[in-house]
Amino acid sequence: MIRSLIDEVEEQTFDIIKNKPVATRGYRSTYLQEVAKNVKEKVTEFESERKFALKREFTVELLLYVFDRAGTWLSESHEKFKKKNDALIYLKSKKDQYYNIFRSFCKGNSSAVVLGELICGKLKVSTVEAVCKKTVIDLAGEMRCSFPAFNGNRLNLEKHVLKSLAEKEDFSGFITYIHQPRKHVERFIKEEVEKYIFTSHKDKARDILKKNVEDMKQHVSQALFTATAKVKTQRGNTDMWLEELSSSLKDELTFDAVCSQNLRDINSFDFLKEEIEKSLEPIMEEMISLSLDMMKKVRLKPDQILIDQLCKCCWVKCPFCAAVCTNTMENHSPDDHSVPFHRPSGINGWHYRGTVELDVVFCTTNVASDAHFFPHHDSEASIPFKQYRTGGPEFKNWRITPDESKLTYWKWFVCRFQKQLEQHYELKFEGYGKIPSEWQRLSKKQAIKSLDEMYNL
Repeated sequence: MIRSLIDEVEEQTFDIIKNKPVATRGYRSTYLQEVAKNVKEKVTEFESERKFALKREFTVELLLYVFDRAGTWLSESHEKFKKKNDALIYLKSKKDQYYNIFRSFCKGNSSAVVLGELICGKLKVSTVEAVCKKTVIDLAGEMRCSFPAFNGNRLNLEKHVLKSLAEKEDFSGFITYIHQPRKHVERFIKEEVEKYIFTSHKDKARDILKKNVEDMKQHVSQALFTATAKVKTQRGNTDMWLEELSSSLKDELTFDAVCSQNLRDINSFDFLKEEIEKSLEPIMEEMISLSLDMMKKVRLKPDQILIDQLCKCCWVKCPFCAAVCTNTMENHSPDDHSVPFHRPSGINGWHYRGTVELDVVFCTTNVASDAHFFPHHDSEASIPFKQYRTGGPEFKNWRITPDESKLTYWKWFVCRFQKQLEQHYELKFEGYGKIPSEWQRLSKKQAIKSLDEMYNL
């Protein structure tokens, strides 16, 4: 329960921090004050529903932990704000630009050539950024449509996560999935995206990148043509040409304003257009050969897009077996939490009080029985499983259907990792918790095949 509290607080902290305009308005101490207030409220709420209290040191450590986790994001965002708004940093960033203008004039270049060089310098940075961002979005969209794990609903994603765990026979991964499901699912998404882009579908990713470079090239060319045509038709000047170019480009890429002072003597905008197009040609060729590793340097990443799309849902776990509610809405009150298949409660560490015997019974079977349970380790009175909703706040909003549905997958899991589970919980599958002999005959192939039942409901 405490582990779940930490995970929930960590996720809420990131949601709070990422919604703050740090990159545009800078860091404010009130942001962390808001986080601290939220953490304290969550701890107080947690304590009010339990018969035990958490030490003050716990809250302090939890605050330091979430601050540390948010620190990197805040630092990076504030650094972007500083680069845009700090006068000294801004002045230093313009040093090379004005030196190049000075050098170009010393060479005897016309104002059109100088302005063309200036514009190309700005376009090179912004087009690379825009192409990479568009490629990231397209790759996420491509995977959402065609990649089996991501092209269905939440239940489909869970099926592929469980298949992956079984194929790898990774006990450590299973434990993370059982106790910190969201953390494991996010890691699964990141790993699959990495493999898709840089290994299994590398050529597809490169094709998307090339297409976006070509599209950007066409867009810039059209913007240059539009600006030149308007100035010629209306007998405009350099300021009008720059304004029109900026307006035409703004939907696709960032184009910082260019100061046209000392460059207003341009009288051939066709020549200016040709100079820019000529200078852009090698830049576009260079972009086509960009490494896919550039995707890693873009702030917006395909795995994060997919995480935002696929993980914005309910993550409440069954209080008995830790199966995750499959409702696709994060807050779906007053609807109850539910899952199509539960697990043996021993997987979550449930055992018979006063013994070391893990519970091997599926909780769907338990709630149909006449047996009793203690809601918490320090509960004085037991509760009939049939009245499990009276066990406390973590029980009351769950709809656990009393039936005999037992997914083969979890039977295989208990048998395959019996020793590891016993070592992890320091308990045993013996006595009341003895594993049925017929479970021992189940194969990994049968376990993985049974997962299709989850998706074909």
